[in-house]
Amino acid sequence: MRTLLAVATTLMLTSVPSCEPNSSRMRTTPADGTFVVKPVKNPEFHDNELFRAYEDYYSPRVKRLRERYKLDDVVRSEADEWRRILLLRQWIHTHIRIEDQHPTSSKPEAFDILDKALGGGGFHCEHFSIVQDAVLNSFGYVARRLGCGPGLKDEGGHHGVNEVWVNKFAKWVIIDAKNDLYFEKDGVPLSALEIRDEVWKDGGKSVVPVFGVNGKSPGEASYQAFDVNPTTYRWCSWETATNRFTAWPSSLTSTLVMLDDDIFRNNTWYRDGEPHWAYDTPYLIETTQRGWIEWTPNVIASNVKINGAKANISLTSFTPNFKTYQMKRGDGKWTDCEIDVELPLTDASNRFTFRSVNLFGVTGPEHVVQIDRQ
Repeated sequence: MRTLLAVATTLMLTSVPSCEPNSSRMRTTPADGTFVVKPVKNPEFHDNELFRAYEDYYSPRVKRLRERYKLDDVVRSEADEWRRILLLRQWIHTHIRIEDQHPTSSKPEAFDILDKALGGGGFHCEHFSIVQDAVLNSFGYVARRLGCGPGLKDEGGHHGVNEVWVNKFAKWVIIDAKNDLYFEKDGVPLSALEIRDEVWKDGGKSVVPVFGVNGKSPGEASYQAFDVNPTTYRWCSWETATNRFTAWPSSLTSTLVMLDDDIFRNNTWYRDGEPHWAYDTPYLIETTQRGWIEWTPNVIASNVKINGAKANISLTSFTPNFKTYQMKRGDGKWTDCEIDVELPLTDASNRFTFRSVNLFGVTGPEHVVQIDRQ
């Protein structure tokens, strides 16, 4: 049965310490009548229960990839995280020729694909997503691969893309190197599940494909192409092999994660006229926990205890290639800090801001603790 592996996976992972999904609402002990912790809207924290592997900063393949293809030059003059991601995506798009029907023979790894692409080879979506996964992770941006499709019996194609965690937005965003696009609604870039939800609601009428670094939307005509139509995201699955670049040439798992909700239970994903190959196999991991799929890299949760005129604050996060936490008081300067800090409450209003930093120098979303005198 499809549910057996999901149960086994859940049991296996319960030994991993985690914080409750909504722990962005800071946990506190009762105030002593002098200071109280004020509610603050911080990014929600969801621990990483399923995708525990990540690309290794210390792997020589990371440095080699950036140097061989001069990727640092692509983003050297850009400081904004989101635009750096788009510039790297566009570089991939412009350096790999699209060939859907007869792609050049290659190994399923970034160096072989890129070397052959730069020699004139052509490739389809899977190859673009393998390269983009390696490139983005090599800059410290947490990216992963997923497969999507319209899922209809008579329209059962398949598309390989990536999601990248964007600290600026504190969310996952679909990013397609083959077509040099992402999707948005009301100006907000969307994750795979957000696109999926819109498609099941009304066919994705409010979802807009946005192309290029400067965000050009080509209009309604763009929906005619299969893989730039939001309906391609009616079904989604996520690879659990989230360190495929630096683990190479180790063999990769074929396990996939799908969200087990009403859509999943009441419908069937068709691929090339047949139900998806992973159904009723040990390779399908189902989860009812949306937050386990949309876990939150680099996001901090805090536990705050007030003792007189001091605050004891404990931090937690799942930050791949973690280097340090940083904090600032009010509008002060960022300084490195420990996972547990004791801070004096010297003012009537005390605001402490924290963030995580990874070994690449990428900073996570800010997490605020506000403590005021009653």
